[in-house]
Amino acid sequence: MSLLSIWEDNYGSENQKALWQLVAMAGKGRVKDNSQCSEELRTFFGQVDADTLEVFAEECLHNGFEGSGFVLQDIVNEIGRRLEFEVHPGAYRGAKGRNGFDGIWKAGEGFEFVIEVKTTDTYNVKLDVIDGYRSDLISSSRLGENSSIVFVVGRQDTGSLEAQIRGSRHAWTMRVIGAASLIRLLKIKVKADSNEVVARIKALLRPVEYTRVDGIVDLMFDATEEQALDIPPEQVASEIDALESQNQRLRTGSGAASAGIEEFRGIAADYLSRKLDVPLLRRRRSMFTSADDSVRAVVAVSKRYDRDYQAYWYALYESQKTYLDEAKTGYLVLGALDTAKIYVLPLNFISPLLSKMKTTVREEGQTYWHIATKLVGSECRLVVGSEELPISQFEIQMRAA
Repeated sequence: MSLLSIWEDNYGSENQKALWQLVAMAGKGRVKDNSQCSEELRTFFGQVDADTLEVFAEECLHNGFEGSGFVLQDIVNEIGRRLEFEVHPGAYRGAKGRNGFDGIWKAGEGFEFVIEVKTTDTYNVKLDVIDGYRSDLISSSRLGENSSIVFVVGRQDTGSLEAQIRGSRHAWTMRVIGAASLIRLLKIKVKADSNEVVARIKALLRPVEYTRVDGIVDLMFDATEEQALDIPPEQVASEIDALESQNQRLRTGSGAASAGIEEFRGIAADYLSRKLDVPLLRRRRSMFTSADDSVRAVVAVSKRYDRDYQAYWYALYESQKTYLDEAKTGYLVLGALDTAKIYVLPLNFISPLLSKMKTTVREEGQTYWHIATKLVGSECRLVVGSEELPISQFEIQMRAA
């Protein structure tokens, strides 16, 4: 039985397993380099959500157990993957002739990071040794010159380590971030969809002089603005009204919504996971992926509108389409909020139809397609130009939340 199955079967119950128990169940129960225990744990961490990673990180830091520092190293590297770095895990234990780095994160933009995970900075860190890891990696062509070192620390009070770095020759090649702050960056990222937000998060880890904080302000502003990516119902109504030159009103829906839009989105992804028998994790706000990134889904949610020919309306952005195109298997999931139904449209079904749909270019330059559906009795149809294509064959009825 997999660790994920054990975790899900006991989630929220008195029998819910602590992390140290899950570690004991993995392989032979000891975290070692190139072990089955390590392999199973890394696979498991790749399948749980960001909130669970946060809980596990806290357990490593505050309820230490045998190997907890090594487990934290794997959790931090998994967070790096979720932040869309190319991650190369390091060894747990240093050995003569072997580089002791904890991870290499490549941003894909010509900048790379050596990751060093510390549960505490109680003792002075040998900065020259850590810098030696970077130098050796550069010499062996595993790392580029355009790189730096990031310490991920468990404690909030990191004054000792910061003072060490500031007073050393490494001040411009080393930075420090708390594990809790790294997780907060991940949570900002999964609430956004745009590439710009992801790029700015990656840039925050670079060694820069924060005399000006414009970059940080821009990141927070963009992450907030991302809430409008799916177009709120009020704006949707306005856009449709402008298209048809009429002033119609939203209806309250044929039934009480079982969940808010963001909660609905997550529940929809869970149902798709069960249908495909592949766990899907939230990569960005509307984007979900399997652990191996072979299956991707974009989940769009609409309230019900009091219109005969556009009962539900969605926007599919070019960035979302590209995200699906890059996967081996992609799905556009349309959620009907009032009926708790979702329509799982394979990418090879929806893609040929997009050329017949209306598009809009927003002020910031993003283009999206108008995805509209019509209800004929209980049958849902996709409106494609003058055609109406039944999509009931793609329907999944979710249980009321």
